[in-house]
Amino acid sequence: MDPACEDLVPSSLLHRQFQDKKAVLADFLERLAIVAGKVSGPGTDEVRQNSAALLASLGEPFLFVVVGEVKTGKSSLVNALLGASLCDVAPDPCTDRIRMIGYGETASEIAAGQYLVQARVPCDILREIAVVDTPGVDSIIDRHQEITERFIPKSDLVLFVFSAINPYSRSAWDFFSLVRSEWRRKVVFVLNQSDLATPEQLRVNEASVRKLATERGVDAPVIFAVSATRGMTDPEGGGIEDMRRYIREMVTGGGHYAQKLLSLGDAALRVVQKMSKLLADRKGDLDRDKRQADAVRERIASARAAVERETASLTARVAATYARMSQEFAATFESELTFGNMLGRAVTGIFRRGHGGIEARVSGLTKDFAEKLTREVEDITRQGAAHVSESLLERVRPLLEELEGRGAPLAASRGTTDHATFFGEREKVALEVKSRVEALLGREGGFEGVSPKGFSGLDPKAAMGGALVVIGAVFAVSVKSVVVDVTGGLVAATGMVLAGGTLLWKRPRIMRSFRKNLAEAGNRLERELAERLSARMEHLFAELGSRFEPLFAEIAQRDRVIEEQSHEVAKLGREIGAFVEKIREDSGNAA
Repeated sequence: MDPACEDLVPSSLLHRQFQDKKAVLADFLERLAIVAGKVSGPGTDEVRQNSAALLASLGEPFLFVVVGEVKTGKSSLVNALLGASLCDVAPDPCTDRIRMIGYGETASEIAAGQYLVQARVPCDILREIAVVDTPGVDSIIDRHQEITERFIPKSDLVLFVFSAINPYSRSAWDFFSLVRSEWRRKVVFVLNQSDLATPEQLRVNEASVRKLATERGVDAPVIFAVSATRGMTDPEGGGIEDMRRYIREMVTGGGHYAQKLLSLGDAALRVVQKMSKLLADRKGDLDRDKRQADAVRERIASARAAVERETASLTARVAATYARMSQEFAATFESELTFGNMLGRAVTGIFRRGHGGIEARVSGLTKDFAEKLTREVEDITRQGAAHVSESLLERVRPLLEELEGRGAPLAASRGTTDHATFFGEREKVALEVKSRVEALLGREGGFEGVSPKGFSGLDPKAAMGGALVVIGAVFAVSVKSVVVDVTGGLVAATGMVLAGGTLLWKRPRIMRSFRKNLAEAGNRLERELAERLSARMEHLFAELGSRFEPLFAEIAQRDRVIEEQSHEVAKLGREIGAFVEKIREDSGNAA
């Protein structure tokens, strides 16, 4: 075997050992990207981007990012580490672009946008690693921190650079806390410019960095004190060679493969946690929408009960009016059956050829009764329609106001596509339902076979609006048709009563039969009026319920989707967590 390759054999074997695990992780990350693509709502843009970035980075080299404040020698450190003057070094904080440095057969540098440069260097260490040199975390240019934060999530190792003289910068440690708590990346601390500090300063400052890092959750912090400037000419004396050995051990010792999988696995768990939080937030929104849907159903049920009370009251008033007027009609009819009236009507009928007889008189009285009853019932109907409309609108109008405000979170979320898409869909459904309900209550056509235009007494511009017109028309048609049918039948029945003769001694039998017909007509009026109004109201509330159906359907669909996605995310989180623990266990055994 070529001696130059002997050191690579364990690495290669370990590499093959991790290939299977890499394939498993690739499957996890693919599933993660698919699930992230399904989840909708505020914050999902970031989740999708991060999950896609993790999947893409699985095949990329081991990536470490160099961060720190300005004037701490980050660029000099990268140059010394690679043994090439690649990054700009100047007395002023001139690093204004991120440099992503990878392996290349020849040196090259290509701008990949306004703030990013992709560099290639023929340095063997870059065959399996890549370096990102970033602007200072304390830069006054906001975009620097934004860009830096976009690279941190993809990193496998973060080199956090401090000044060896003063490693206590608040902004640097705040940024470290962000990196540590948000992404839990492996961090190596570098005290650069160590040649400017005394041995005592280095001892004290290194102990302080160790303490500060431990307080922020880092177990056994890895710390290097280096002089990047000296390291360019004397890597061993400048401490640079120690860092190189550390990185080589991670690479040629196979550690970087495990670290790569662990880093991606941990990052995937963070994405899972974020998705779980997003789904929990969506579940909270869903629960509120469910309560709103329940409130809609309760209000509709309340409106229905109120309308049923009003229609029952209307039916009772019509029945009472009929009872009063039928008694008056019966008394008038009975007075016509006195001996004198019957004799006079009989004589008159002889001379008028049947037009002035008792039958004609009674027929006239019956028609007069029917007309008066119809007029009074129409007045009652108009009042009843107003009461029904008030009861209905009093309960439905708040629903329309709630629906109109259902998309309110959209206003606070403009500028982000995930917020706009999610709340836009909810608002779209709400406004569609609102429009459908308003169309039912405010326009003709909600009730088949009913035309408000046929009733001039109902003003379409009345204060109660279109609902009064439509409901008034429903009541008018129902009540008027029943009254016409009943009184028409009563006229015919009265004729049948008199057809048997009008002899005086038949008067008691005639009155019994007449009152029986009146009572039967009254019962029929009350029964048919209740049935017809019930059928109309059944149709009204069936239509009203159907107008809210898109809202109920959207909530039910979202409930199913959130339940499925939550189950899938939880399952994926358990599997990735077990995978990460197994990698740690195997790495510990290999060590």
